[in-house]
Amino acid sequence: MNVRINLLIAAMILIALSLTIVPRADGQAALPDAPGRDTMLLVCTQCHSLGKMYVAELTAKDWQFIVYDMIGRGAPLHHEDIDDLTKYLQDNFATDKKQ
Repeated sequence: MNVRINLLIAAMILIALSLTIVPRADGQAALPDAPGRDTMLLVCTQCHSLGKMYVAELTAKDWQFIVYDMIGRGAPLHHEDIDDLTKYLQDNFATDKKQ
């Protein structure tokens, strides 16, 4: 029983350390400064890492769907921020708009 507790504690420590490996500020600094950026950092990164935005193979239309899907799932996005966030994701991460 003691061994299980020790393994559980060790696993929790490793998980906590792995969450701090990549400094969040570095990823944020690389993002273009445009309307929607701060909203993305505030809303999207509550559940998703910035890396997820970079590796997602989504078109502009897909990003629009994703924004509304996340709102339906409870993302705390204000109505007035929807267009800026959608445009930001499309302009910076859509596969059909990347240069």
